Amino acid sequence: MDGLRGKVKILIQRCLWHIPYQARYVLWQDRARRKGEEWLQVISELLEICAIRPLVDCQKTIEKMIESKRKRLDVVIKYCVSKGYTHTASYLENAKPDLFTAIEKRLNGKTTSKVERVMRTVNLQVNVSKWSIAGALNVTKIRLAYYYNGFDA
Repeated sequence: MDGLRGKVKILIQRCLWHIPYQARYVLWQDRARRKGEEWLQVISELLEICAIRPLVDCQKTIEKMIESKRKRLDVVIKYCVSKGYTHTASYLENAKPDLFTAIEKRLNGKTTSKVERVMRTVNLQVNVSKWSIAGALNVTKIRLAYYYNGFDA
């Protein structure tokens, strides 16, 4: 990364689906009672914060929406600190700078990870169409080779 600094603009967008999903794990590390009042408070707020409406095209609306979501996230972090949930507060602090990159920069999707974009489709095929794990891995490799190397397989 240091070798690329100043030469390439790197945009990072945390996967908004994973934020509340992984928060369950860090809340467990903090010994929050699953489905307890505090657990529900944190998870429900994170689900709201990470919900981004598609097709919002007004720049001022986007700016206000992000400002509101950042304020709400700060409140959740303070709540976690007040409850002694240090793992959760740290996790959210680390995620905070990269939560809204995609909508700020008007990118498609809620993540900049090309792997994330492929996984939902592949997972559906494994679960619904009953692809084998090896077959799903092969399709994923081909798709990512196309994304990253630009060739058709």
